[in-house]
Amino acid sequence: MRHAFTAAALACCVLTTLAHDGPHAAKPVAPATPAIAATVGQAWDFTLPSLDGSRFVQASGITGPVLVNFWGRDCPPCVAELPRLQAFARDNPHWTVLLVSTDSLAIAREFVQRHGLTLPVLRPGGNVAALMRSAGNRSGGMPFTVALRSARICDTQTGAVEAADLQRMAQACS
Repeated sequence: MRHAFTAAALACCVLTTLAHDGPHAAKPVAPATPAIAATVGQAWDFTLPSLDGSRFVQASGITGPVLVNFWGRDCPPCVAELPRLQAFARDNPHWTVLLVSTDSLAIAREFVQRHGLTLPVLRPGGNVAALMRSAGNRSGGMPFTVALRSARICDTQTGAVEAADLQRMAQACS
């Protein structure tokens, strides 16, 4: 079941972090026009730096299915779903789960360390809103999750994912 947000709850999670973006710009391979949502089967690719700056991750370079989750520490549904995402990654080792933090580098590092996140965390680059739009998130609402296989969108969800949502997304990419 997808979660419905009240206007106030959604407002807390609508992407307002463009000022926090680092100097690295996300590079969508097949950007969509902001008014056109991505569809299942659409190519979607990006290259983003890891939180520690040690490497860049390109979605199309990952073998197997990929779950990409956009989150921020000031978004309660984002924070609440992080343990479910970690459990999904643990229980589905053939999946790569990537967290894209919309917070500043320092805030994201502190949050990841304090909460013991073990999943790879990426920095969103200069235009995270455009990257999310290119995957079908026209509103900028968060959390936002995209399931991919071979750099093609299998499923997306705006709003917190529950176990049943993760199962649905996994089925869509099988």
